[in-house]
Amino acid sequence: MTAKTADDKEIYNKQKIYMPFPGRMGQGKEMGRGPYEKSGLLRETSIPPMATVHETFEITYPFEDVGTAGATTRELVNDELNVKVTLWYLPFGEFDGYEVVFFEEEKKLDLKTEWVWR
Repeated sequence: MTAKTADDKEIYNKQKIYMPFPGRMGQGKEMGRGPYEKSGLLRETSIPPMATVHETFEITYPFEDVGTAGATTRELVNDELNVKVTLWYLPFGEFDGYEVVFFEEEKKLDLKTEWVWR
């Protein structure tokens, strides 16, 4: 997920990884195939088929401290953000030419209006 201001300055970039198996020996990008290559219990983060997953991202709008009449206030530098969400499938765990885009959507968020992402 990426958030940019109207002048194309990136202010937020976050990735979530869903993986059914831990890497070989609990580290690295190679996936362990059998129990002899898995070490310890690692949290299951895969998405089951036909399941809906809800994620929350907290984005701080860019602000600036302004001092007027002896008091400091915060004012928004920009109250609009362009947010892009992309859901990738990486069959081999990295971007190597075999990746597939499952979902991609871009929306403009405005603090002045109420919005719901669906």
